[in-house]
Amino acid sequence: MSSSDTATDSALLGSIRSRLHRNLQPLFDESSRCLPILQSTCRHILNDMGPHASPAKLAQVISRDHGLTCKVLQVANCIAYSPQQTIVSVSHAVSWLGLDTVRSLVAAAHLVEQLQHWPIRQKEFQTLIAKSLISATCASELATAMDHPQPGQLFTATLLYSIGDLAIAYQDPDLFLALQTSARKTTRPEDALPDEIRLIGVPRLTLAQALAQMWKLPHDLVRLFGSPGELPQGRWQSDFQTYRGIILGSTRLVHVTMGAASLTAIGEAKKTLLLGSGLAQGLFGDVMIRAMDRGRQLVRSMGLALDTSDEAMVPSTEHDTIEPITPPPPNQTGRKQQSRAPHECAVPEDTPAAPIRMKPLETLQAFQDSLQEAKDLNSLLRTFATSLHRDAGFDRVGLSILNSNDSDLLIGRLVLGAAPLAPYLQAISGSLSREHQFFLTVLKRTDPLHIQDFSGLMAETIKPEFTEIWDPTSAILASLRVGVKPIGLVYCDRGVSRQPVGAQDYQVFQLFFLQTTLGLNRLAGIL
Repeated sequence: MSSSDTATDSALLGSIRSRLHRNLQPLFDESSRCLPILQSTCRHILNDMGPHASPAKLAQVISRDHGLTCKVLQVANCIAYSPQQTIVSVSHAVSWLGLDTVRSLVAAAHLVEQLQHWPIRQKEFQTLIAKSLISATCASELATAMDHPQPGQLFTATLLYSIGDLAIAYQDPDLFLALQTSARKTTRPEDALPDEIRLIGVPRLTLAQALAQMWKLPHDLVRLFGSPGELPQGRWQSDFQTYRGIILGSTRLVHVTMGAASLTAIGEAKKTLLLGSGLAQGLFGDVMIRAMDRGRQLVRSMGLALDTSDEAMVPSTEHDTIEPITPPPPNQTGRKQQSRAPHECAVPEDTPAAPIRMKPLETLQAFQDSLQEAKDLNSLLRTFATSLHRDAGFDRVGLSILNSNDSDLLIGRLVLGAAPLAPYLQAISGSLSREHQFFLTVLKRTDPLHIQDFSGLMAETIKPEFTEIWDPTSAILASLRVGVKPIGLVYCDRGVSRQPVGAQDYQVFQLFFLQTTLGLNRLAGIL
């Protein structure tokens, strides 16, 4: 750094120190408890994202830390990052996820480790770090879609963009909360400046710039803190405008979508990113959905709690949106459903042979015609489930759908052949990583899975409520996919009659399943 740069740094520090709120002035003292913690965090993050890291070296570093190994493998195996593979080794995770993603995980883990130094206001710190991680993931995904040469650099810079807020929160949690409350009342960043100056003595970004200079953070990041104001409503032109646009745009989008902002404010934040990036609207929507999903999985792997009241963070594209699926009227199922307690199975009266066995060609043709008539995924999936229950001879059918904004969350949408519905739907809902690890392995498969005996499965991989309510003996499960992306799970058995699901049942299921997969991809525009 030149002498002129050093003089500029000293001038900035000197100009703001006397104006700062007295509780924040120790941020610039070497004796401050906050100083070594945050400075070490910044340096660790920058080192992890440096140009000299190699896959083998990074895998070795991760393997020596059991907690970090678990985090990396959890992210590598979530649907958002790995829709078709089960990854069991760190070296495989590094090669699959790529250096940028894994280095980002290591950097984020170091940031989260610092939570132990903030025993007060843990929830506020967790939320702040969670937002930073999701913002950083959005920036990285957007940069990748724009063919930016260093998407990992954008992740790092976006993650470090919150360093000033962390410093304020550490030094004076109540002051930080006051700033947050004030920010929620404004729609534009510059509108918050008067309250920032009133509360802390200087603009929040000016404090962050001074800290960034003192900690020798990258020049572009220091410059970014010194460039307040709105982003231009148009295509970004220069390299720095793109750098600034991606970081600020991603941070603001996550801030408004995870807060109590109006739909207008959320729409404006999306529009700024869309116009600035120059991406086509459909591609931009897909990128944001994937980014928010991956960001959530990253946050979850770090053990951070995240408010789930913001499930509709970004609009889904048409083929991602699956509404609750209502069961067909009873007279369309061809089977008499009996009302019973959640844990009981009805013993059916004499039931005629399934249509697929009596009239296979006519039944399949009628099924194909119904699929062709389906105008959206909801009606197509309803047709599939109904046909499995009515025509293929399966007593019980359950259908769960992945939340498009959080692919760790499985939501029960339709149950046929069991009542009352609520406990059965609840039993096939839940977190894949915490409750339904077995279902996660099924979702990774491209072919249907025939389970001949559920008692052979590890109990800890199955949600206890599912075992209790459904009481499965043998069944068929399959992942529903659009392209390579899983969107849901189907379960079917002969549980009412307590008959085992045999090889012939599996062949029948495949006939209906293959046609449904073709229909899903046709509606999604892939075929």
